[in-house]
Amino acid sequence: MKRHSAKMITLTLLASSLVFASACSKDGGNNASPSGSQPSSPQASGASPEQTKADPMGKIDPPIEVTAIRMLDPTTKFENGETIENNAWTKLYENEFGIKLKYLWVADPSQYDQKFNIAMASGQLADIMPVNGIQFNQLVEADQLEDLTDVLEKYGTPQTKEMLKKDGGLGLNSATYNGKLLGLPVNPGSFDFASLLWVRTDWLEKLNLPEPKTMDDVFKIAEAFVNQDPDGNNKKDTYGLGATKKLYGVTGDTIDYGLSGFFNGYHAYPQSWVKDSSGKLVYGSIQPEVKQALAKLQSMYKEGLIDREFGVKDTEKLSQAVLAGKLGMFYGADWSPLLFPDAKKQDPKMEWKPFAIPSIDGQKAKAQTPYNINQYYVVRKGMKHPEAAIKLLNAASYQWDRTKYPLTDINQNGDIAKWPYALLQAYNPIQNVETYEHVKLAVEKQDESQLDLVSNPGQATFYKAINDFNKGDVSGWGFTRFFDAITLLYDYHVNDGFQLTEFTSGPTPTMVEKQATLLKMELETFTKIVMGESSVDSFDEFVTNWKKLGGDTITEEVAKWKASK
Repeated sequence: MKRHSAKMITLTLLASSLVFASACSKDGGNNASPSGSQPSSPQASGASPEQTKADPMGKIDPPIEVTAIRMLDPTTKFENGETIENNAWTKLYENEFGIKLKYLWVADPSQYDQKFNIAMASGQLADIMPVNGIQFNQLVEADQLEDLTDVLEKYGTPQTKEMLKKDGGLGLNSATYNGKLLGLPVNPGSFDFASLLWVRTDWLEKLNLPEPKTMDDVFKIAEAFVNQDPDGNNKKDTYGLGATKKLYGVTGDTIDYGLSGFFNGYHAYPQSWVKDSSGKLVYGSIQPEVKQALAKLQSMYKEGLIDREFGVKDTEKLSQAVLAGKLGMFYGADWSPLLFPDAKKQDPKMEWKPFAIPSIDGQKAKAQTPYNINQYYVVRKGMKHPEAAIKLLNAASYQWDRTKYPLTDINQNGDIAKWPYALLQAYNPIQNVETYEHVKLAVEKQDESQLDLVSNPGQATFYKAINDFNKGDVSGWGFTRFFDAITLLYDYHVNDGFQLTEFTSGPTPTMVEKQATLLKMELETFTKIVMGESSVDSFDEFVTNWKKLGGDTITEEVAKWKASK
């Protein structure tokens, strides 16, 4: 199974951070949808803000037309004559809010950025637009965005405001400049990027090895898995620690097998921004802790503890090694067992267990997580009714009357997903934490009513899988181990176990221009060091080159961004 496929399983079956499932009534449809009896905007009625109370779910009267642009995946399906311009969501917007959407254009994701850049250069901006971090920064610099600070406060529902603050205010802060909220952040959360150490515990038991608590344990386990014939075939054909050609794996825009967790065990955070002793933001990949980790990886590679062909292996090939029973340990994501769902069926004795990242010393190891906000909803400066954007966001998490807006119309109907039709979508950045709390209670009490299926129907997937596996059905193994991993993420969350990058913004100008080249240099240098093709001291040369080829300028830009906050 390819990485993309496994990630889609994560998003669609269980822990998608989208909360459109909550756009239905908890009481089965007895609550009425908004009547629209009050105009939602003082401008619409001619009354002053003091005379007219803002109604987050009220109808704008007279109705307004709102222009928008958006991406649309070419694989998006429609039925019953619906289109992206005419569907249950556009009708809901018009019926409930008096907002008629007019798309200036809709583009394939591969073409969106080019079309948007042309529109921005020509000054032909829509009222409401989804933009990436680079575009957001450009619009901020050009003073093209409406201040949404007061609008969100007046028109945001409690649910919308809660959702936007569940990340501790990270997203809102990233969209705020000089005290002005200039965009609505789309934050799916970063928990899934945190590394865990996955180990074949049946091999531990066979070789009488303890579970890993320290990095020294990791080294000893890797050595034993290579040299003590854990698969019992009298051949030296197993290896201890998995890796792929992407090296890090769980970092930046990648969720994969990799060694970022290994680096984190040395308190090193590659491709992340961290504070130095003076409080200055510095690039994690050029810190001395990285060099220490690279030196150990080089030693392990030389001893054969790491697959000698990792530099050309991708996720699929490493998954094949798992299925073949040749790999004993890797750093990966919480949902890594979904990459090899048939492993337990092929070998019932095979067992994998996740562990929190071990540390090289007495200091607790933290799992690095990236800034995972890649999109903002923004409003063109000067739009007469900026509250329209807030209302559309409210709609995404509102508990609509099911009799009026069935889930088959606004969420999913068979294999046809309806929630992507909505222009603005709501995300829950801590959904895994909430999943853990509800599923744990439901399993302990064997009471499905403990699940929050309104906010997250995926909890039912975990609940069923865990119960099935406990009753002997191996088909539930993958999600059961996935839940074990979420248990560890919950512990990371409540005990300050995440190391979020300190730079929480879209790319700086020099990042846009130079970062691809710098990252390529970093990957090539570090891979050669691990494989022994370059000395560990070549790390120092890399640091010098990184600074000279744009890194120092990027660091200055990051410092400027920090000062603006």
